[in-house]
Amino acid sequence: LIALLGPSGCGKTTLLQIIAGFLQPSRGAVSFDGVRIDRTPANRRRIGMVFQNYALFPHLTVAENVAYGLRARKSPGAMVRQRVAEMLARVQMTSFGDRFPRQLSG
Repeated sequence: LIALLGPSGCGKTTLLQIIAGFLQPSRGAVSFDGVRIDRTPANRRRIGMVFQNYALFPHLTVAENVAYGLRARKSPGAMVRQRVAEMLARVQMTSFGDRFPRQLSG
């Protein structure tokens, strides 16, 4: 678990966008386990990013939104269900899995 803390405007979101591949760094490199990935396209990095606002699929439930990346990678259904359950439990949202984004507060 990693936490990024800092005041508004200090670059937390920019750093996450660079790691995810949505922005290119002006200098430096992004590496995982010693493998440089900053030249790897975002869709091949196997990194997900969930935005705080307006980035959930409104027609999918909370659980379906959480499962989206795994399903896009064609992960086995049983594994997807298990990981979704684990992640919802981790953030204490198990009881919200069947709700739609419009049914949640910020």
